[in-house]
Amino acid sequence: MNLTQTINFKVFGFPVRIHFTFWIMALLLGLNLRNPLYILIWVVVVFIAVLVHELGHAVLSARYGRFPWIELRSMGGVTVSARNTMLTHGQEILLSLSGPFAGFALGGLVFLLSRFLPLGTPAWVQVFVNLMMWANIAWGIFNLLPILPLDGGNVMRHLWLWLKNPYDERTPMKISIGVGVLAVIAALFSGMIWGAILAAWMTFNNYMALTRGIRSEIF
Repeated sequence: MNLTQTINFKVFGFPVRIHFTFWIMALLLGLNLRNPLYILIWVVVVFIAVLVHELGHAVLSARYGRFPWIELRSMGGVTVSARNTMLTHGQEILLSLSGPFAGFALGGLVFLLSRFLPLGTPAWVQVFVNLMMWANIAWGIFNLLPILPLDGGNVMRHLWLWLKNPYDERTPMKISIGVGVLAVIAALFSGMIWGAILAAWMTFNNYMALTRGIRSEIF
């Protein structure tokens, strides 16, 4: 199968493009569930969670006069704008926070609805609910870590440029590297291998960007 193949559609008027590698990565991340049905549920959950996250970015991006579209790739999602209008640091921070908080809202809604599940609810429904809460809330928290290019990293960067030094792009990358190393250690001690790999990958990319003297652009 052609790995460049994509699926294209629209959600609330926003174009969405799903690369084939997105499904591969989602599948790999769910293999530890072992049960084929649960793995399929996990892939569906990842799709919904990442899409909602990016829709949070897209809605606010459109409000700021941009023309966004969403791409789901091997390492997650990204919201791209056809018109990169200049935003204030405060607007950039809100734009970065809009994705995680869209996920928190969905995770919170699922949690509230789960309180009304009747006794005897099928196991697969319970699995779906638990995975949906985990994917939206746990990933949202991880995504708020001050590591570029995570949303938390972008918040940290714009806060630094806004409040400290508008010309200093190196310090945010140094902060990202320091936090990234701590995240790798914490993930390894917690047995979160994929989290450690992701944190290590971002840390390495920030280090390479710092040595080249440019800002890290990973996704």
